[in-house]
Amino acid sequence: MEIIQLNTVTKSKSLEILRLSHQLGYANDTQLLFTRLTQILSLKDHAVFVAQMDGKIVGWLHCLVCLRVESPLFVEVAGLVVDEHMRGQQIGKKLIEASKHWSRHQDIAIMRIRCNVIRTESHQFYQALGFISNKEQKVFEMNL
Repeated sequence: MEIIQLNTVTKSKSLEILRLSHQLGYANDTQLLFTRLTQILSLKDHAVFVAQMDGKIVGWLHCLVCLRVESPLFVEVAGLVVDEHMRGQQIGKKLIEASKHWSRHQDIAIMRIRCNVIRTESHQFYQALGFISNKEQKVFEMNL
C-alpha cells in the first residue's frame, strides 16, 4: 500500500473517491465531485491524500489550513474515508500520518478533526492516534 498526495485528478480517480464517500452516506454528483476535487487540488492550503493498493484507491483524506480570528492557525482534516472492507489495516493511521507531515511542512502544530457523534468507532480510532475530544457542538445549516 502506498500513500500519495494528489496533484491532479482523473475521472476514474474521482469515481473511486465517490464510491468510498458513499460508504459513509455522503451522496455526491459525479461531475460536481470531479469539479470540486479539481478546485481543491489547485489550492495551496489544501491537500488530498489517497491510499492505493494495486492501483486502486482504498482510502482518502482531505485536509486544509484554517485561519480563524479566534484560534491559532491549525490544519483540519475535512474528510477521511477508508474502504469498509479494508479497515483495521492501518490505512487511516497512515493517511493521518501523511497529513501530520504535510501540516508540519506548513509550520502548523495543531491538527483538528470533526466527527459525527454517532460514529463512536471513529472516536476510538482518533483517540488511539492521540487526538483528544475538546468540544461538542451542533452544526446549523441554511439553504440560500
